[in-house]
Amino acid sequence: MYFVMDNSVAEIQVKVYFFAKARELTGKKECYITVPQKLLYVDLLDKIISQFKLESIRDTSVLAVNEEFVASDTTLVLSEKDEVAVIPPLSGGLSCF
Repeated sequence: MYFVMDNSVAEIQVKVYFFAKARELTGKKECYITVPQKLLYVDLLDKIISQFKLESIRDTSVLAVNEEFVASDTTLVLSEKDEVAVIPPLSGGLSCF
C-alpha cells in the first residue's frame, strides 16, 4: 500500500485591472499577478490589497472576474486567461457585496 501526497497548489498568472481610485492609487491600469489556481475571494482580495497597497479602499472595493461581480463568500477556481477587476465605488455609493 502506498499514498500519493501532493500538497502542491497550482499557481497561475491572472491579469488584474484597476479602476477609479484603485487605478489612481496604484498608478497602473493593469498588470499580472501570480495566485493559487483555487482560492477564496477574500484571499484574492487580500493579496491584491497588500501587493498594491490599497488598504485605504479595501472595505469599499469589490472584485469582478471575467466581467462578472463575485460574491465575497465565493471559492474561485481561476485559469491563466482570467481577468480580475478591482472596482471601488465610483462616487461614494454603497457596495452590493
